[in-house]
Amino acid sequence: MNTEELTKAIELAKDGKFQEAEVIYNELLSKNPEDCTLLSAVGLFYVNINNYEKAVEYFKRASKVKETFGTAAAWGLAEFERKNFYEASRIFEHALELGTNDDIYNKLILSLFEIHDFKKAHEYTDKMCELYPDNPKSVANKVKVLTKEGKLYDAEILCVNYLKKNPNDGLLWYHLGLLKELIHSDDNQAIECYKIAGQFGYSGADYNIGVAYQKLGNYEQAEIYYKKFIENKPNSDECKIALGLCYLAQKKFHEGYELLYNRKKGNISKYTGNLWKPKTHIEKDIVIIGDQGFGDNIQFVRYLPLLENHSVTLAVSEQLKTLFIKNYPNVNVISKDEINPEIQAIRITDLAYALDLDFNNIPYASGYLKSDTADIKTDKIKVGLCWEAGSAGIRNMINRTINVKYFEPILNLKNIQAYSFQYNDSFEGCETYTQMINLAKDFKDFYDTACALKAMDVVITVDTAVAHLAGALGVKTCLLLPYSSDWRWFNDTQTTPWYNSIQIYKQKTPVRWDDIISEIISSLNLG
Repeated sequence: MNTEELTKAIELAKDGKFQEAEVIYNELLSKNPEDCTLLSAVGLFYVNINNYEKAVEYFKRASKVKETFGTAAAWGLAEFERKNFYEASRIFEHALELGTNDDIYNKLILSLFEIHDFKKAHEYTDKMCELYPDNPKSVANKVKVLTKEGKLYDAEILCVNYLKKNPNDGLLWYHLGLLKELIHSDDNQAIECYKIAGQFGYSGADYNIGVAYQKLGNYEQAEIYYKKFIENKPNSDECKIALGLCYLAQKKFHEGYELLYNRKKGNISKYTGNLWKPKTHIEKDIVIIGDQGFGDNIQFVRYLPLLENHSVTLAVSEQLKTLFIKNYPNVNVISKDEINPEIQAIRITDLAYALDLDFNNIPYASGYLKSDTADIKTDKIKVGLCWEAGSAGIRNMINRTINVKYFEPILNLKNIQAYSFQYNDSFEGCETYTQMINLAKDFKDFYDTACALKAMDVVITVDTAVAHLAGALGVKTCLLLPYSSDWRWFNDTQTTPWYNSIQIYKQKTPVRWDDIISEIISSLNLG
């Protein structure tokens, strides 16, 4: 191979003369198609111009000729940049069989977190800590593992001890700030930690400061920091969504949805090539695609009857199909893999935006879903309980979940029979409180859940799909909202324009729930 020409191509690329460099690379490849060094160099060239798909193609070819640590590591990094985390983790693991490098360990662990393989993430974190004990990313990954395992105090101690020796580490100040949120619900302390993190170079500081201010209800400051972050990182989809949700929490309908609409399509793009765009008409034939969580689908399906002049197909998860088929007989309810990609599609959470119905025009607050009533007999007051939110990021999950022990005063009442609607109960509530009957274990889908909810005299639940389903069915519901609640509740403290049957019981201060439970018992005359 002509090494002088290869060196020339590399230098041209360094000078930003990419087209000239590419011409030389292609000429060299035509003469040396199986040269491992050349193939790897071309892969790196495409990495440098952010064409990761092409980069992967050449790293694959190079690896077939000769496997090296450098080529495998570079291939993994290209897959990582493509957010192809499953493939990235597989390649990184193989690369570490050929050599070792602290950055590759770190990228592997980050990939494993992305694909929720926490067991492997733990294993490789321990290996990284053993090999690179002084690397702050080793400590940060250990903190993440401990946090994921619920060992929050251990994570905090590790952070504090490391920062005593290394007070200028921005990444660990960020993790300490997050732990102040999760353990102590102290967003003011978290803000101080995030500000220090920013001073020492942590790039996500402004975003996290914005989140903490939003949780405190200080929307003005939240907007300032979100916008500051976006100014420095204009391609940050996550922060634009956060700013959009901040607007929605203030009932700034159009400002919020303009940002929220532009969120990444994710899996949606697998199903359709004709997504509705703002300020365009809704076509005669449309498919509504269920996106985000089950609760979101249940909340926004209320808008379907307003599309009566359209031929509507609804594509949702299997767990929701029976519920929606029974309630919308004129709608063709299908699975997502049955979608015709050419028909105009609207995400279900964009329906209000597409119909231009702001939050002063929320339809069907009195209820819009029906179901049979399960045969549940007792002479006592039937109380349905749900205490744990599904996984929606650790902040939301912890913020919207309460320990089942807070329900003890209700569970010990002689005149009530408690029923669990808790799916995936990590607190093992029914095992701990044997007087509670576990209905959730027999639910096959949300129609089963609906039938059981209809049999309840009252439902007491955290902010999860059960709350939306109970409200949509018109079941009397006590909604337990944290001090920092989701945007859709608009900081309301008693009622909500979404559901007339829901009474809000919102924390007056973070952490405490006992006073709220006492208030519910008193207001429902359960004692």
